[in-house]
Amino acid sequence: MTNKFEEYKKLLAEFVKLKSVSTDPKYQPEIRKTVAWLKKKLEKAEFEVEVWNGKTTNPVVFASYHVSDDLDTVMIYGHYDVQPAAKKDGWKNEPFDLIQANNKLFGRGVVDNKGQILAHVFTASELIKEGKLGHNLKFLIEGNEETGNDDLADLMKQNKAKLACNVLVVSDGELTNNKPTIEVSLRGGFNSTLVYKTGRNNLHSGIFGGGVPNAGAEMIKFLAKVFNADNSIKYAEFYRRADIISKPQLLNNKRLIREANDLTELAGVKILLGEKGVDFYTQTGLRPTIQITGLKVGYTDHGYANIVPAEAEVRLNFRIVASQKAEAIAKSFEKFVKKVTPKFVEYELKFSGLHDPVKIDTENQYFDAVEKLLKKIYGSKVNRKNVGGAIPFVGEVKKILGVDTLMIPLCNEDCNMHGANENFDVDLAMKALDFSQEFLGHTTSVRYSSILWKKKTKAKKGKT
Repeated sequence: MTNKFEEYKKLLAEFVKLKSVSTDPKYQPEIRKTVAWLKKKLEKAEFEVEVWNGKTTNPVVFASYHVSDDLDTVMIYGHYDVQPAAKKDGWKNEPFDLIQANNKLFGRGVVDNKGQILAHVFTASELIKEGKLGHNLKFLIEGNEETGNDDLADLMKQNKAKLACNVLVVSDGELTNNKPTIEVSLRGGFNSTLVYKTGRNNLHSGIFGGGVPNAGAEMIKFLAKVFNADNSIKYAEFYRRADIISKPQLLNNKRLIREANDLTELAGVKILLGEKGVDFYTQTGLRPTIQITGLKVGYTDHGYANIVPAEAEVRLNFRIVASQKAEAIAKSFEKFVKKVTPKFVEYELKFSGLHDPVKIDTENQYFDAVEKLLKKIYGSKVNRKNVGGAIPFVGEVKKILGVDTLMIPLCNEDCNMHGANENFDVDLAMKALDFSQEFLGHTTSVRYSSILWKKKTKAKKGKT
């Protein structure tokens, strides 16, 4: 494994070097280089490769390799785009240089998602070379996961026949307590921008202060109507259709809490806040929330501007849970804003990136097989985790292709995804390669998938 890990690390260094930041148009040349790099590596491994271009988004790389009509087809999803990074943000080294130190690999995208998707690409390439690939295999690697891909659903519909598969695999997350994990749900949600305008322009705070509306103050009053002091949301309509949390879910999450490392240390905060009586994993995985992600008003540069601001803006991120619907929650919030905003305030409200929550079918034929395989590779019980984040693609796959997803994170919980010094634990990177080899190789196809398929078929026959 040591030699294979070194080969993988060499490729990962090349991949990380490419500054494929999707949030800033100035990185478009790097995006194109990344697409070309992926295409070249996949073609070298004998995949048939296509590059799909959306109307407004970065290209999607689609690759397929057919072994036999008698084998199942696995599709693996990942993304090549990354969050922005600069050394001044607190990185110990240049963020786009892969560095190994303290048994970790550091670099932007090393876990999100280049390191994790590359574990599968690298392993598949080696198995093809050795004649040991145990599935028909497809990769779909996009370039706008970090910004929301408005074109992806249309591209999937246009290429539905090419994307046909038996199961989708996604490795784009973190282990829980550094134990093997299968993610069983994702929150849905959307972003929102609300702008309040109280006047034609900013006014002198000495001449007009206290006598005219202040956009900042009005925005604060509005936010006070959204949030309760106990971390819950004040307007009750927000919780409509949120699923009641089952006893097994609560017991599972309480076990995760008991086994957890210090979550305050992991997050770099002094306290964990949640609704009364709700543990951290239940709060973040199974309860809806609204988070302020940006707030802009007045003057904040050097010195002071003695003004009454005429405009204020807040950006909100909504996270919703099954069986809530993003569109219904957005419409509900739109009515709420209209109701509580004073008549003397002009406002503009925008939404973007609406996506629904996802529940994973834990009874599908692959789930049990992968759970056993993870237990074998990692040597410990497998955690089932409700995830607070979202991968909109997973929901689209169920809607468009009608297939189930296996969400199998491979990286360490302290990876600092999206932050400075993003890192992949070396031991876990090696285990990721071990898992991918077992899952994609002949062993899994014969020992797990085929046996389970026969069992499922017999069970169905018995029922009829």
